[in-house]
Amino acid sequence: MNTHSVIECVEGFKASRLDNTRKVFVYLPPGYKEHVDQRYPVLYMHAGQRAFGSSTAGNETWHVDQAADQLIDQGLMDGLIIVGIAHVRPVTHNEFYHFIAPAREAVSVGCSGLDYEHFIIHELKPFIDEHYRTLPDKDNTGLLGSSAAALSTFHIGTRHPDIFGKLIMLSPFFVDVQLDETSESRLQEEDMYLLPEGSAPIQIWMDIGDAEGLFLPSQVRNVAHQMLELGYKSGKDIAFLEQPDAGHQEADWGERVHIPLLYMFGRIGNPVSLELMGRDVIGLKGGMSVHINALLHYDSGFTMSVLEGEYHSDQPDVLEVRPNGELVPVKMGHAIVTLNVGELTASRMYTVVEELSGHVTVCMSAEVPFQDMCDDSIYGGMGMKLLHTGGGDYEGYFEVPRDSGFRFRFTRGFRQFETDADGKALPNRVFRAHDNLSLHYIIQSWGSTAAKAGNRR
Repeated sequence: MNTHSVIECVEGFKASRLDNTRKVFVYLPPGYKEHVDQRYPVLYMHAGQRAFGSSTAGNETWHVDQAADQLIDQGLMDGLIIVGIAHVRPVTHNEFYHFIAPAREAVSVGCSGLDYEHFIIHELKPFIDEHYRTLPDKDNTGLLGSSAAALSTFHIGTRHPDIFGKLIMLSPFFVDVQLDETSESRLQEEDMYLLPEGSAPIQIWMDIGDAEGLFLPSQVRNVAHQMLELGYKSGKDIAFLEQPDAGHQEADWGERVHIPLLYMFGRIGNPVSLELMGRDVIGLKGGMSVHINALLHYDSGFTMSVLEGEYHSDQPDVLEVRPNGELVPVKMGHAIVTLNVGELTASRMYTVVEELSGHVTVCMSAEVPFQDMCDDSIYGGMGMKLLHTGGGDYEGYFEVPRDSGFRFRFTRGFRQFETDADGKALPNRVFRAHDNLSLHYIIQSWGSTAAKAGNRR
């Protein structure tokens, strides 16, 4: 009996208003071909060309099929159809932007999100419901995306809660951030999202890694709390996770995609442990905002951060803590903060010092292989442009948020990554900006001959 999952590919699917075509990949769960009377929930996934299959250098994949297979095999989730919608890269319009394009892109890139929304709702979903055994109602229909695709999920889903009852957003691009030495925060921030007018009977998952460069946990946490203010209930309607040490890339999203799949379509089980994560030294002055990342772990492998909790400080004259986990320093000293969630308890010691600035300075330099023609600049971590200083040397100075984490490879432009001497993919370089840093790197190669000839950014 054939009981393994299957991935089918629909070629050349037409989007009428976008006037383009794309591939659509359809994951069918184990047993789909055999259990002909069974119908299944459907999860629509943006950027579907990276949903399944093997990874190649510069084109990583989530392996979401493997995550679903494992949850089904473990009995934690029943069968699920996953529809991967291949993304058509923007030339003049970006289908993931509904209403706002970042100011740095708006000169050349417009918004075609409404036309993309029309394609999914009026062309793709009817096709899937007609050709596959789906449960087409909103309680069995979800949207999943990461980064800008998560922004698209937010807008499509909150505009059509009667169609999509489950919204999964990993590392959503809610705020466009650029480094800006002239501002007090050293950042220039532009909101990319529009909130709905009120709540709707849907489930929402939002998460963010704490090593995503300028995609900051505070941005996603802030939107989650705005949704709570609209009437969504924490843990029931909306769940949030701040994932320690996770970066902004497919490999990291794939490593944790089983968690929102469990939340939306599976059985999360029972909470078994609680831990308080994040910074434990806070400045009385300096303007640095600090939140506790309280992680609640379940026996199924499910994890979420506590958005609102019963916190207690044993020294409120030193340190206060708000229900959202924000730490408010009052005077220098020490305090133990305790959180209770049901029968679980976690405590941690915190120290208040006189001053701690919200940003630190990173000096980054790199040596690159000899080239007949040198690039004017190369790119390190997000927002970090290193200028050519002569020979094969590049350098840059950056003021970044304290504690921000970066996982990156040097590039010469979009997805033109550094490689090893043989042209093979390299693991990410990693650093965490707890304090001022001076970093020096040696780049082995830019890969293939074509890459070395180079398309400049």
